[in-house]
Amino acid sequence: MVSRLQASEIRSRRRRWRTAAVVLLAAMLSSEAGTAAAPADAMPPASSSARMNGPPNIVLILADDLGIEAINAYGGQYSTPSIDQLAREGVMFRNAHATPLCTPSRTRIMTGRENAKNYEAFGYLNPKERTFGNVLKDAGYVTGIVGKWQLVSNGYDGRQGMMPAQAGFDEALLWQVKTLDSAGSRYWGPTLWSNGRNRVNETGFGPDLMQAFALEFLAKHRDRPFFLYYPMVLTHSPFVPTPDSLTAVDKQARFAGMVSYMDRQVGELMDRLAALGLDRNTVVIFTGDNGTGQAITSWRNGVKVQGGKGTPTLRGTQVPMIVRWPGHAPAGGVRDGLFDFTDVLPTLAEIAGATVDAASIDGRSQVPVIEGRQAKARDWIFMHYAPGWLFEPTRFIFDEKWKVYEGGRFVALDSEHGIETDVAAPTGAAARRRDELTQLLKSLSTRPLDPLRFPMCVGKTSKEPGKPPEIAGCDLGGGAID
Repeated sequence: MVSRLQASEIRSRRRRWRTAAVVLLAAMLSSEAGTAAAPADAMPPASSSARMNGPPNIVLILADDLGIEAINAYGGQYSTPSIDQLAREGVMFRNAHATPLCTPSRTRIMTGRENAKNYEAFGYLNPKERTFGNVLKDAGYVTGIVGKWQLVSNGYDGRQGMMPAQAGFDEALLWQVKTLDSAGSRYWGPTLWSNGRNRVNETGFGPDLMQAFALEFLAKHRDRPFFLYYPMVLTHSPFVPTPDSLTAVDKQARFAGMVSYMDRQVGELMDRLAALGLDRNTVVIFTGDNGTGQAITSWRNGVKVQGGKGTPTLRGTQVPMIVRWPGHAPAGGVRDGLFDFTDVLPTLAEIAGATVDAASIDGRSQVPVIEGRQAKARDWIFMHYAPGWLFEPTRFIFDEKWKVYEGGRFVALDSEHGIETDVAAPTGAAARRRDELTQLLKSLSTRPLDPLRFPMCVGKTSKEPGKPPEIAGCDLGGGAID
């Protein structure tokens, strides 16, 4: 138990850290952009002139390594009151899917394109790609991004990928724009990138610095349409104490604290939008980039769920997807239709009134489903999963009930508990659906699976003589960047 004296000290430290975060962010932006950032606790109040007409503002929040079982509104065990409130005020998709790993999901969500067409390497996005940042910037939005980038390079293969400005973002505060030479910490004493420079902060909690940037962005641009993409660093490992969970010791308790801290930051964003008079004309979307880390075990709907990050299972792909859009998304709405990450770009484009060449993307707008005009936007999701990073490549296709893996494995899906059950000899409707999905999988499998898994092993001793180390692996000496 924490004594009253300890609780008082924790609150005191928390206030000091939050103040330090604001001061550090102001100093960073002032020194690199020539203008001081307004403190997060001193934002202009709402005014009667808050913009209520024209295209809605858009805030897209992407939590890192957060499967569906982490959210209480989905039957998860952790306390997430702010995210649960989003679900009560908007529409909750119960069958939304990312890819099982972060970079494939980020290239998918940002471009609206399937990974077989544009995924080339872990930690890399080709600068020739067109992102939702480009689409919304061209539509007249001021664009900002804060959080995790990880799209320039993995540090091993010599590729030089997309920078934030190339992706259409006017303002940025990011962790891991460059990988090996300047990755640094994302949490305590973070290394963050802004306006072309890295800054190593000796103090402060990274998510607080990022949150201060996000809150300032909302206030600074409240008089024009804005798009804020917030790919959070929470709740990815390493599992650390937050300013609100300093006494957490083991990884499970620390993860719980990180979920709570992330949820509190979502609540702060909503409070700021309301204080600025923007909450009625802002679309807020919350989701996660892949399943929870495998080191974490949680409870969902009475079933124990081990995190499935990296695995091509429901526990690796199923993520929360909540859309709050006053006047369009009916409060408390629940949708059972499939939502794929490729659908985000065309959905944002339709919300913003932007034009997208449908033939250039694989996603489908979910606006009719959000508004309740149709039950679903798609009948299946296909994934070409060859991340080039630690996990075995494979392909699979699935609908709400059934899934076919490359090689013929056929499973029944229990999306309420994240369970896949092998069906060796399906009959009737199940057999017909297996055959339909199998044919679709074959027709969509147009690119060979890249067998590379360990680019960090080039030039080292292979674990399997006769096989290249970048395919068979090597002694990683404590792990690899993830």
